[in-house]
Amino acid sequence: MWRDSLRVARWEVLKMLKNPSFLIGILLTPIIMLVFGGIPTLLQRIDADQPFRLFVLDELGISETLVALKPDEMNIELVPYTGSLTALKEEILGESTMGFVVLDRTALAARTATITVGGDGIPPLQGFSALLSSVLRYHALQEHGVSAEIIGLAMAPFHVVTTSLTQQEDMYAHLVPLVFGGLILMAVFITGMMTLQSAVTEKKDRMAEVLLSSVSPDSLMQGKIIGNCLLGMIQIAAWLVFGIAAAYLFYDIPVLHYLATPFLPLILFFALGGYVLYASVLVAVGATIEDMATATNFQSMVFMVPMIPVLFIGPVIANPNGLVAMIGSYFPFAAPGVMVMRLALSTTLTAVDIVLPALLLLLLTGLMMKLAGKVFRTAMLMYGKNPTPAEMWRWMRQ
Repeated sequence: MWRDSLRVARWEVLKMLKNPSFLIGILLTPIIMLVFGGIPTLLQRIDADQPFRLFVLDELGISETLVALKPDEMNIELVPYTGSLTALKEEILGESTMGFVVLDRTALAARTATITVGGDGIPPLQGFSALLSSVLRYHALQEHGVSAEIIGLAMAPFHVVTTSLTQQEDMYAHLVPLVFGGLILMAVFITGMMTLQSAVTEKKDRMAEVLLSSVSPDSLMQGKIIGNCLLGMIQIAAWLVFGIAAAYLFYDIPVLHYLATPFLPLILFFALGGYVLYASVLVAVGATIEDMATATNFQSMVFMVPMIPVLFIGPVIANPNGLVAMIGSYFPFAAPGVMVMRLALSTTLTAVDIVLPALLLLLLTGLMMKLAGKVFRTAMLMYGKNPTPAEMWRWMRQ
């Protein structure tokens, strides 16, 4: 039986590796991710390189202080202005890289300084706004007779940092395994959909009849799952090559060092277990569909099963040992993704926290493989209509 499954797996792998679109997709996916991640930053820098010209109507005598304290990297040109405000408004009207600020007694009393931009858009003025706020506070304290020494002490910021007794201070020690786990889960979703699409295509083209004349339905289903799993590993390996090279060249992050964690085998176990679980469901559902365009609402809902762990991302990242994380570790179809995140983020997981979800995943995967096999062997040769949930339930009970 397993020999037939491996034959089918080999056929699935070779079929996709000979497909130019699959190979191009493997190469283009990381390139597209880099392009969409890098181009917005580059485009933003084009506008950021244009200096913002800010006219200062200063009645408080602090413009020289602003010019002296403004860092060189702050791309703002401060221009003292003593002319008519009406004329200034007419001059900068429609200019998104020009603006003015009025510094007078009214602004000081209201404790509000308004920067007016001549045109549309929101220029990056956060740094200058913080500088102007500090200078105005300093000026207000000076007018109340406070000495420069006391003002300096009062305005010196206090830095509040958060540390953990259990987690390392190096954020990459947790971030890199987490990103790696997310990459695996994304590959699981993509590969699971490939498994489903393979079943739909072979049923539509009547290829299933030819295959089932040589191997059993169980061997065909298992071979599809194994074959697409191997294809997913090829995808992950290609993405890792690009990712590791990009992280090292652009950010000087030694990814391999951070991936060498004792939890890496467990992360792979839960990820692969999750793939087999999801693929079992998807390949069985794929066998019930004659054409993707005729899929029922129930069948379409099943497509979202691999996305269930996404619901737990926020709570698990906030507290990998919290109640939501613990519930997600035992929640069917969410456990693989939740455990991948917990293994990457938590340093206080006990053996029970790992072993029980692992056993549950094995039991659930075995059960789903058995139930999916019953649906697959009946539905793969069923033509003319899509089966109802009641019919699939009857097949599973046989």
